[in-house]
Amino acid sequence: MSGWRQAVFLRQRRIDVIQGALSKLLDEESWSAATPRRLRIGSADASSRGWTMIAPELANFFLDRGGLSEPRLCRLARALHCPVYEVDVRDATATTLCEVDPHGRMRSSGAPVAELEPASHSVGFELIEIAGDRRDRSAAIAPGGPMALADYLGALAGFPGWTRHGDDAIAAGEIVYEPPRIVTARGSAQIAAQPQPYALVTTPPPETRAATARTSRRDALPAHDRIGRRLRSVSRPRR
Repeated sequence: MSGWRQAVFLRQRRIDVIQGALSKLLDEESWSAATPRRLRIGSADASSRGWTMIAPELANFFLDRGGLSEPRLCRLARALHCPVYEVDVRDATATTLCEVDPHGRMRSSGAPVAELEPASHSVGFELIEIAGDRRDRSAAIAPGGPMALADYLGALAGFPGWTRHGDDAIAAGEIVYEPPRIVTARGSAQIAAQPQPYALVTTPPPETRAATARTSRRDALPAHDRIGRRLRSVSRPRR
């Protein structure tokens, strides 16, 4: 990933809260049976400014819709009720800023990325509350190069120089998705859970089945012949 840098910044310091919200969002998507049991989303770290940075393992993972109508970035911001923005640097030549407000509304600026058409080619914040002087400074840094602008956008959340971390994990924390396990009820629990319109038929022990079979065969013999005489085998028991 030497020519690609991407990071997501969320105004939520608790990584476990982000983990729970993201897992619920992914549970709503249609995952095939071939989906790995454990999907690593990326490394994460929280800053003293109240923001958390996630370095995605997969490119454009948070911009993907997952088969739904909105990107994951929008649904995550709305679930956490906090602003979120993603910085994307490709080949050190183009920078894209995707920002989402707490209501899940998104605006992209800079170079086009994925299927998003930027609202403005000048990178700057419009939906996220950033101090005016910092917002104006982003436009002034843009001519200095994509890396310098990306580092500045990361510094606003408390992560300066994040593009120089290379491919190493940014921190000890990580975000992982565990697909829900499908538990199949068996035995009595399964029978109790199902409606029973008919009485259950129990199977007797082998000894009882054998005795019942002999009695049934004996009772099935005719008691009289064709002219009405009682058969000897019926009238006189065998000895």
